[in-house]
Amino acid sequence: MMRRFFLQCFCLLVLAACAPFAQAQIYHCIGAHGEPVFSGQPCGNPAPASSNVGAAGNAFGHVCAASPQRLRQAITDAFATHDVNRLAGLILWRGMDQTSARNALRSFAEWLKQPLTGIAIASATGPPFEPSPPSPAASGGNVNAEPPPPTGFKISTADGGMRDFGVTEFGDCWWLTF
Repeated sequence: MMRRFFLQCFCLLVLAACAPFAQAQIYHCIGAHGEPVFSGQPCGNPAPASSNVGAAGNAFGHVCAASPQRLRQAITDAFATHDVNRLAGLILWRGMDQTSARNALRSFAEWLKQPLTGIAIASATGPPFEPSPPSPAASGGNVNAEPPPPTGFKISTADGGMRDFGVTEFGDCWWLTF
């Protein structure tokens, strides 16, 4: 009887010691347009509906950025909430193996703890710039001229860290790329 009691206590101690190492399962699925989707739910299960206005959804109910501006705002939101999964959902993970993706996610989790200090936009026609309303002189007199689509973002944090991401449109969504 006493032996059984000690065995049960030992099992409880082992379970308690292992609890911090338990991690939620992350499922790597493929969206309607062939884009990678990371979720806490098994592939094919509908995700909770989102109320993001101006975003496009994929077959799994996940929301993607419908414009570069929405992508930039989603990055800002990921930093505000320190949500590595939110940031991971903005990345087109093409050509990355599972080990590399996990390492990147761990690195991003640490990075997101830092306050965001800026997101500079790079375009094909010039160096990174901060978006501002176009002036008539800068746009050749056409006030409604659209800036060229971005080719990347330079994201900086309070610790002086900076990361460069490419930006691409794929499947009616805008994505960060490595």
